[in-house]
Amino acid sequence: MSHKIKFNLNKQKNKKPLEDQPNEKISVSINGTGEVNNKDGILEKKHTKEKKIFVKPVFLDNNLYKQFKNNQFSKIDLHGLTVDQAHQKLIEYFSINYKRKNLLHIVVTGLGNKTNGEEFFTGKIRRQFPFWLDTEKFQFMIKSYSPCKIQHGGLGAFYIKLKPIE
Repeated sequence: MSHKIKFNLNKQKNKKPLEDQPNEKISVSINGTGEVNNKDGILEKKHTKEKKIFVKPVFLDNNLYKQFKNNQFSKIDLHGLTVDQAHQKLIEYFSINYKRKNLLHIVVTGLGNKTNGEEFFTGKIRRQFPFWLDTEKFQFMIKSYSPCKIQHGGLGAFYIKLKPIE
C-alpha cells in the first residue's frame, strides 16, 4: 500500500499566502491511484482497470460575458449562507443544471464586509469560490468562469459556463 503526497510549489521570497493563489496546483496520489497533469494541463486520472478519465481544469474566460447578453441564464445567490452551506448548495445546483443541460449561470457570492483599513473582497465565500473550481467535482461539470460585469453583479458575482453532456 503506497501513500504519496506531492507538492510542487515554486519557492520565491515574499510570496503571497497559498489562499491568495488559486492557480497553484497540488497533486495527491493515494492507494496507487495516480493523477498526472499532461503537457496540455489536463488532469489524467488513472484507475486500476487501466481506464483513463480526462478532466480539464476550469479556465478563466474574460470574454464569457458576451454569451450572457442574448442568451437565457440562471442565477443563484449565496448571500446569508456559511461557507460550507454555500459549497454544498453549489454542488447540488450545478449537478441538477448539468443534467438538465442548462449551460449559463451567474453565481452571486457577494463581496463581503469591508472594515476600515482592510483590503477589498473580504467575503469568505468569494475568496473560496476559485478554490472550489479547482476540485474534481466542479471540474467535471464547469467549463469556464469569469467575474461579472457591473450589470450582472460586478465583482461580487461570477459568470459560469457548464460543460455540455457528451
